[in-house]
Amino acid sequence: MKLKIVRKKQKGIAERKTENRQKKALPYKALTLGMLLWLFITWLFFGSGIVRHIDLAEGQRVPSTIVASVDFESEDLTETALNQTKAGNAISPVFTIDPAPSQRATKVVEKLFDRLLQLTTTSTNQQQIIENSIEDLLLGSSVSALEMIHLFPSNQIIAAKTVLTTNLVRVMEAGILSDEYRRTLFRDAPDRKVTLQENNETSSKTVTQKDIYSIQQALLSITDQIDDDRQRELSKQLLSTFVEDNMTYDEATTEALRHKAIGAVKPVMHQYLSGTTLVHAGDSATQQTLLLLQQHEQKRQQEQDVFEQVLEIIGNGILLLAGLIASSIILRVVAPKILQRPDQLLLLVVLSLFTLGLARLLIYLSAQYSVISPSLLMYLVPHALAILLAGILLGGSAAICLGLWTSFATAVLFDQSFNVFALGILITVTATSTARNVHRRSSLFKAGLWVCAVKVLFVLVAGILNRPVISVLIGQLFAAILAGMISTALALFLIPVFEKLFKITTDITLLELSDMGNPLLQKMAIQAPGTYHHSLMVATLAQNAAEAIGANSLLTRVCAYYHDIGKMAKPEFFTENIQHKENPHDELSPHMSALIIVSHVKEGLTLARRNKLPQPILDAIEQHHGNGLISFFYHKAKIQQQKDLSNENINDSDFRYGGAPAVSPEMTILSLADAAEAAARSIEKPTPQKISNMVNDIFSTKIRDGQLNYSNLTMAEINIVKESLIFSLSNMLHGRIPYPKDHENNPTQSTKKPSSLST
Repeated sequence: MKLKIVRKKQKGIAERKTENRQKKALPYKALTLGMLLWLFITWLFFGSGIVRHIDLAEGQRVPSTIVASVDFESEDLTETALNQTKAGNAISPVFTIDPAPSQRATKVVEKLFDRLLQLTTTSTNQQQIIENSIEDLLLGSSVSALEMIHLFPSNQIIAAKTVLTTNLVRVMEAGILSDEYRRTLFRDAPDRKVTLQENNETSSKTVTQKDIYSIQQALLSITDQIDDDRQRELSKQLLSTFVEDNMTYDEATTEALRHKAIGAVKPVMHQYLSGTTLVHAGDSATQQTLLLLQQHEQKRQQEQDVFEQVLEIIGNGILLLAGLIASSIILRVVAPKILQRPDQLLLLVVLSLFTLGLARLLIYLSAQYSVISPSLLMYLVPHALAILLAGILLGGSAAICLGLWTSFATAVLFDQSFNVFALGILITVTATSTARNVHRRSSLFKAGLWVCAVKVLFVLVAGILNRPVISVLIGQLFAAILAGMISTALALFLIPVFEKLFKITTDITLLELSDMGNPLLQKMAIQAPGTYHHSLMVATLAQNAAEAIGANSLLTRVCAYYHDIGKMAKPEFFTENIQHKENPHDELSPHMSALIIVSHVKEGLTLARRNKLPQPILDAIEQHHGNGLISFFYHKAKIQQQKDLSNENINDSDFRYGGAPAVSPEMTILSLADAAEAAARSIEKPTPQKISNMVNDIFSTKIRDGQLNYSNLTMAEINIVKESLIFSLSNMLHGRIPYPKDHENNPTQSTKKPSSLST
């Protein structure tokens, strides 16, 4: 009873796996995703109106004459700058007067005249001490104490002191300006205004330069009330040591006042009528040109009525739809399987949003906040990010179609710019070709360098045609390199994220799994050494065959390593592990033996999922036998039936694997290589003819049994795979020349041990 239940279950699995797979007439999920993408991108680009991108940089040659289509007003930058310069120059330099020099000079003068007065009233023996103190005060001056005593008699000391100290304070409080400031700040212009501001005070006054004292003028003003000529000259010599300039230029305050005055200047506006030529073809773009075009575009948008805006948005939306349809048609031709995979289509949608969303963000930042110069925008768009990710995750065909769509959509966003479209296509071709065989993460950086090189070359060619100023050209080069590097770094970071989210296995992951030090492979080498060696042989055969028809040889090789891991559950029941032991199947019924053999597929799937192996390896485990017939035990059961003269029908579904037929070239090659390698072990004294006959029989059996119905291989490719397997097996199992024993060559040495011969 139990055996019948098992047979019924196996029959159900086999019949379910052999059902014809009918494709839908219309990929409704793909159409839905496409429509949602189109609607979202149209809203993202034009939801707030059409934003025209001015693809000009300062100094660049204008490609065509531009005429105003509406009346608008714009600032005259030249006249505004002239008025701002006048306003800035009208602000007088601000100086602060330092009171310390005045205080020091006044203190010294008062002490000198106090000592002179004290000298007239002191005793004779004290006079020398006072004279010495006067000399100390006069240190550094050309005046001596004796001259002071001789020229200022006692009856004139108090009057001279009063005159000098009073005038000294008056003059120095008015301010003394150095000759250096007169030359550098005023260029000896006597009518220039000066704002005087005392330290720690908010009060200030404005005077002309001619009203400010110089050192010589200050000395004359201080001493001009002294009538005696000799006293006047002596006072000048005395004060020249202590009187100094005390006005300091306050640059910070002066610049703040000038900026305030410049900011208060109103822009000079001019009216431009519709039909006015704003710029001629071939002219060099200036700041005034760029401002005119920007103001004209803003006014045009303001005056545009709702109906015109809607028509413009519809027109751009139709362009986007046309580009999306064209890309989808190309995708259907070059990679039709993707249209049947909603998860992969969703990945393409997400990747396109990366590029298009960032492009819209860059334009928003440039238009609203002037964060980015318009001349840099097209080079900052990260075209390469989506292309690199698509090329690695989905293959070159998908990357080309994605690049065509994003390049076209970005060109529409940039006001139907051909340069943007051309740059996007060049980056698409470069990124797709360089990321086609990325097996290591370091190879991705090489792809990024190629993308940067192409963008730099495009910038230089555009520079030759448009001739922008050097600063703009350098900025564009920097933007191109920066965008390429950031795209590469983000791609490297996002690859494992998208692998997990969309269950995609890249060549990078496969290369990591091909490490023979993997714990699962090491475990198989110990528990099932025959199976391990069989897997290595199959990997070599399958890899060579995959390379012969241009299939993914790395995927085929890695899947071959793991396709038989389920045999580790019962390794002793499989021929390659039996070796010289007794065959356990001799004691089992054919049905039970078939159940054990079939179980290695289920055990392998369980073990693979437990070790989190990627989906391609799960497919390899399930599909490498398909739902093929276990012919040995099937025929053994028939023989036993004939011997036992039993009327029980032998159902071949009881002896079929429960897997699914191979649905890709790689899995088909693995299935054929697995069968060919296993059969080759049974050939005695293999010759090329025997191997060829054996492989031909295997292929014929697989074709008759329907195991190649979904392989997506042409008969020409199947024949190439066949020839590759025959060639590889013939070289692996080549015959060897029998070496004569030593005693046959030299009878006298027949008693010696035979020497080892290298083959």
